[in-house]
Amino acid sequence: MTRDDLIREYKAQSGSWPALVGVYAVIVGAMALSGYLMVG
Repeated sequence: MTRDDLIREYKAQSGSWPALVGVYAVIVGAMALSGYLMVG
């Protein structure tokens, strides 16, 4: 996902906080997991 995709998602989901938080949680979790796998 690019930054533009994130902005588009944010604008589309702006009325729905749980979905937005879910999207961010998935992105952050994926980044943390890939970083952990690369380091470990």
